[in-house]
Amino acid sequence: MPTKEEHIIMVAEKLFAANGYNGTSVRDIAAKAKVNVSMISYYFGSKENLLEELFKWRMEEGLNFAKNILGNDELSEIQKIDMFVDNFVSRVQRLRDFFLLVHTQQVISQNKNIQNFLKASKINYIEINQQIIEIGLQKGVFTKRPSYHLLQCTISGTIFNAMHGMKIYKEYLKKNNPDFDEKHFEDQYFKEAGAHVKSVLRDMIGYKAQ
Repeated sequence: MPTKEEHIIMVAEKLFAANGYNGTSVRDIAAKAKVNVSMISYYFGSKENLLEELFKWRMEEGLNFAKNILGNDELSEIQKIDMFVDNFVSRVQRLRDFFLLVHTQQVISQNKNIQNFLKASKINYIEINQQIIEIGLQKGVFTKRPSYHLLQCTISGTIFNAMHGMKIYKEYLKKNNPDFDEKHFEDQYFKEAGAHVKSVLRDMIGYKAQ
């Protein structure tokens, strides 16, 4: 069960994604979370601080998983890359509200703390992938040294675009695929997006299955 603070953060996350940061008031959050406004002030101080805590919480959650993948000596380098992609795809699908916020905050946010969170998160992910791939290059498992920042753009950009375009692509697939399975569409869609990214990364790092 989430703590009271986490519950408030998750409610705010949904409201910020649906109505925008400026379109969501502390009273809206309190009403939806079924808590007093004073409780939000007690835990977070302000709506801006609440947004910052949301970003800090979600980003630390994802980064800790990525670090655990990096430190797992039982996995091969290509398995680590695959797990990294799978986890990112799963998080985007499961936490779509948050990643919609990430996209908008990257463009419009004037909050320096959030901008610093985003910058640090990107750099950390780039460095984790770089460490994995450099080891793979030393072992001869990988044969190409990619542009690491563009590799990260390939992962996040492709999955973000897939998330934003899902409704459009769904209509396209329904129209052009007589066997379209609407019931399982979303899971299959994100699974295919992840497989596509893995295929592109294999080419970028020069990996071929033995």
